[in-house]
Amino acid sequence: MILSRFWYLALAILLGVSAFTLMLAAQMYNRAGLRAMSDSLAADSSAVGWYLKDDARNRSSALIPLALSPELRGQLAKSTPEAKPSREIRDEAKKALKKLDAEVIPADLKFDALWAVDANGRVIASVGIEHAEDWELGGYPVVADALHGWIRDDAWVWKGRIYRVVARPVEAEVNGEPVGAVIGVKIVDDKFAQGVSKRTGAAVGFYADGARVASWAPEGFDKANLDQITQDLQQLAENKDYQEKGRSEPRVIAAHLGVVYARMPGEAWDLGAGYAVGRLAVAVDSPLDFLNKADDTDKKNVNTILVIAGILVLAGVGIFFSVLEHTQPLATFGKEAIRLAKGEVDVLAPSKFRGAYKKIASDINDGVDKIAAKGGAPRRAADLETVLGPIPAAPTMSAFAVPGPGETSSTAITVPNSGPAAAKPLPKALPKPKPRPGSTTQDPVESVPEPEAAAPAAPPPLPKAAAAEPAAAAEPAAGAGDEVDELTEWQKVYEEFVAMKQQCGEPTAGMTFEKFKSTLQRNKDALVQRHGVTRVKFTVYAKEGKAALKASPVNK
Repeated sequence: MILSRFWYLALAILLGVSAFTLMLAAQMYNRAGLRAMSDSLAADSSAVGWYLKDDARNRSSALIPLALSPELRGQLAKSTPEAKPSREIRDEAKKALKKLDAEVIPADLKFDALWAVDANGRVIASVGIEHAEDWELGGYPVVADALHGWIRDDAWVWKGRIYRVVARPVEAEVNGEPVGAVIGVKIVDDKFAQGVSKRTGAAVGFYADGARVASWAPEGFDKANLDQITQDLQQLAENKDYQEKGRSEPRVIAAHLGVVYARMPGEAWDLGAGYAVGRLAVAVDSPLDFLNKADDTDKKNVNTILVIAGILVLAGVGIFFSVLEHTQPLATFGKEAIRLAKGEVDVLAPSKFRGAYKKIASDINDGVDKIAAKGGAPRRAADLETVLGPIPAAPTMSAFAVPGPGETSSTAITVPNSGPAAAKPLPKALPKPKPRPGSTTQDPVESVPEPEAAAPAAPPPLPKAAAAEPAAAAEPAAGAGDEVDELTEWQKVYEEFVAMKQQCGEPTAGMTFEKFKSTLQRNKDALVQRHGVTRVKFTVYAKEGKAALKASPVNK
């Protein structure tokens, strides 16, 4: 089954190449996904940074109506450095601050706390986060700058939370000396992170004091992935880019999770507060994961007809080879086995089979012969051409070959003539096993009937008289062949053959002259027709310890 085995090898190589290609494609796909993720993370980090700056400017602009409010400005101007602000001043300032917070600040820019401070930095009024009367914020840089006429923003870390702070001066008159400042505070929580993520499209997490304080992610990104940044924050102390530039290079902290860390500007910088943006790389865990990652559009773009055609062609070729080398020979072998079982044939003809079935047929024939030799049912003689196939017109030299001029058989043995009266009574029935290709038990001439008995023991040595007698002693003298009756000659060959079998220790029970004569006649007819001779001479000899016959065509 060379073709089938070649096809199996070809399919195995094709499968191996396909698996290698898919694995290679998965690696290239993952590497491209990591590269795209790194570029996207850098863009996301920059987008969040710009959003925070823009949010600070918008929030400082939202404080303009408060800084220009006459009510608030008048109350701050009444607070003098020499005395503490009175209760009346505080109440009026708080009333004005609440009114402004409710009426003039846009809903998307609402503060979590509003503070009004006088020129000395003392908190006169507050909304959202209450304060003590002696609370003073002038020591914070953002407040100090506002009291000197600057608009500032900053990030504070207070009690484990991050506060976005914007401050704006309150002037008594345009370009005049500030009489105080208004400060807006926005707590960085999940709601704030949600707004950042919504505007930038990034998954963002804020951290302070080594812990995550707020996070949010767009749809399709599991926010729980950002919890892993807490475990990675300890590595930032050794990150040179983060320490010097305030932003790390893209880092992969999970299977496909990439993160970029950035510090918050202002006081929070030195306190280790910052934000991290994360993205999941588009990657596949195995070649088969391509099927899970592909969407309907990807699947529609596949040339399904070409794929199906390739499958059908490969399957068709494999089935063809299988039928040619397996199904057909097996069917032929099965039919011949049925014929053997029905008794239509006595042997399986190896010439009808191919490959291993030829050897199996030969082995079955050997087994059948051995069973017959042990006492099985007799079988009729087989036609040599049925077993061996067509015999060539000029056969090669063998036990059945025609000797050339002057040739004699070195193995031919002439058995002394023993007449019917002196011979041992011969059995009348003998099973006739058929010859087969390659068998060591067949005779050179078409098989002579064999007895049903156990395999013979090693043949005893031939008597000296039989071994020494020349082969010509069993044949008629030269020139006297016409006078010798053929039946008389065959009778002598028969007696010599029986004697040879006895000398070789082979059983002779069941052998009769009639069966023996029919075997010689068939072989004679075949040789006469093939070689155009008039006579065939048969010689008895020993072959491999067993009696055998040799047929020699004779021309007159």
